[in-house]
Amino acid sequence: MAYMRTAGEVVTWWLGRVEQNRATSDSYKRSTRSMVRKNIVPAVGKVLVTRLDRRVLDDKLVWPMVCDGKKAGTQQKALQALRQAFLMAEQLGRIQSNPMASVSFKSFDRGRIKSKPARLSRIDLQALVVQLSEAFDRDPVNGLLPLMMLAHGTRMGETLQAQWAHLSLVERVWVLPELNTKSRHQHSLPLTPQVLALLARYRQALPDARAQTDWVFPVRGGARLAATSASAMFRSISGGKWSSHDLRKLMRDCLADLGVDYFIGERLINHSLGKTAETYLTRDVMDRCREALERWHARLDECGFSIATGIKQAAPAFSQDDAKPDAAGAVADSCIFTGRG
Repeated sequence: MAYMRTAGEVVTWWLGRVEQNRATSDSYKRSTRSMVRKNIVPAVGKVLVTRLDRRVLDDKLVWPMVCDGKKAGTQQKALQALRQAFLMAEQLGRIQSNPMASVSFKSFDRGRIKSKPARLSRIDLQALVVQLSEAFDRDPVNGLLPLMMLAHGTRMGETLQAQWAHLSLVERVWVLPELNTKSRHQHSLPLTPQVLALLARYRQALPDARAQTDWVFPVRGGARLAATSASAMFRSISGGKWSSHDLRKLMRDCLADLGVDYFIGERLINHSLGKTAETYLTRDVMDRCREALERWHARLDECGFSIATGIKQAAPAFSQDDAKPDAAGAVADSCIFTGRG
């Protein structure tokens, strides 16, 4: 049996598998393709599998990336891609031995990778909500995406893949299929009266041709809004001062301020919790998530969310009683989307 001889053969073969896997997200395919073609293959593509070790990796891949100013996270992703490629090749008998088996990012002593600092803080919330709500009020078609992400803490890629079929008005829930999520687990988010009203305004503002498509965020021609176009939209809205991911971070911080249970907060933004935490989250988890989002959206109401939703009355965000916004309920009951369940 002929084994693969070079690192380039291994990673190129593995990349082909990644690109053909329908269960893999488009964003992961793009980032992996870029990493392999721009960083890994030029650096170690010609190195024999039998010669690949920590010294060679440091000399040809890691240290040059450091000198080129590549961030520690980029270095780590390159090594992770190599590890995954060689592990698959080893498991499927494409190589005799795996030189990456004992290699990790820590092998190169680059220190702990620091998370990116948030560019939006709690003190920005009031002005941000007014800005986004007024933008939606002027142009609902282009103003929904940032408000939906701020309201739910969803990732941009997950949000862009939303279809009307994923939104149930009867159950008042938004279901993100497992293939659309980073965690590869189905994620369900309760829909509050405010969001139902927001979606109703948005649907009415959509041009007829776009309103008939399956996508919640369609463009001309029926396709969904591309991530590159959405990123450009966020740069325009923020003036380059913050990104879509900063909305997610801000939402999570504010949930903590509102006294939302840690595990419920993590569940809402679809972080992996582990088996112990999943056991802790009992059958009433959906009710608790709904209560948390109602409290969060009441906080948004206090900051001007009603400019977008049209709901003028809401319960205080920090209220501990079971009061529900009567006006919000009335608006929610009137939200009907034709042709979608």
